[in-house]
Amino acid sequence: MTPVWRSLLYVPAHQEKHVGSARVREADAVILDLEDAVPPELKATARAALGAAIKAVGRWGADVLVRVNAEAGLIEEDVRAAVRPGVCALVLPKVESGDEIRRIDRLVQAAETEAGVAHGATRLLVLVETAKGLLALPSILEASARIIAVNLGNEDFARDLGVEPSEETLRLPRQQMVIAAAANGVAPLGLVGQATRFDDLDGYREVAVRSRRLGHVGAACIHPSQISVLNAVFAPSEAEVSEALAIVDAARMAGVGAFALNGRMIDKPILSRAQALLERRRMIERKIEDRGNN
Repeated sequence: MTPVWRSLLYVPAHQEKHVGSARVREADAVILDLEDAVPPELKATARAALGAAIKAVGRWGADVLVRVNAEAGLIEEDVRAAVRPGVCALVLPKVESGDEIRRIDRLVQAAETEAGVAHGATRLLVLVETAKGLLALPSILEASARIIAVNLGNEDFARDLGVEPSEETLRLPRQQMVIAAAANGVAPLGLVGQATRFDDLDGYREVAVRSRRLGHVGAACIHPSQISVLNAVFAPSEAEVSEALAIVDAARMAGVGAFALNGRMIDKPILSRAQALLERRRMIERKIEDRGNN
């Protein structure tokens, strides 16, 4: 599965007014949160609300994910509650080792059996939020075939390093994350800078544009107003599509390994990049069409 997750909106699982809001309908995915957005005394309430929340969010056609808690005693209950029809992936916070992933993989498989869900149907989005987790990222991403995406938790990661979550401090770790993701065939998500403000959409868009240039293919957001920005930035532009079509058409006509187009030498890597961009556009169009049928 290659996810088309340009935008992933966090929604507290226990807050019915947010779960049922039509404003979530434009997000490619909705993350029902059992972790940071839920106070300790309401964890059980949020867990119990998952069934109704999954149905409410799923009716818009968005992919439904659930962010579980990392702590022992909570994650086991969260996984049992979250693994069910209608949930495509779990979001795993604070991952620091491949051993953690293998243990969670076993929990998920047992929960799939209990819920009557096909083994392997529940995928994983890994959140790296510490220096230890970043250094272990290659072994983390190799630990389970369920993993389809990875993100760096900017705020927690910066706190662990004792720095501000700025583009300057996050660029290198995010590049490392993108490289590890590419090596393991998973989607790199997130923004290379602070993403917690939603009152400056122009600034938010600029951060998203720079993040895409670094190789990110989508990002999570905390406010519905950010969804349209992410959907636009992380989709091929009309100019990019036109250029890619010209390259592919010229390659078909040339019939050779390398050729010139508008004063530019086109070889296999450039052609492959153009083909990948057109395929991503097709995937996005299919997703939009499928949601329009819901």
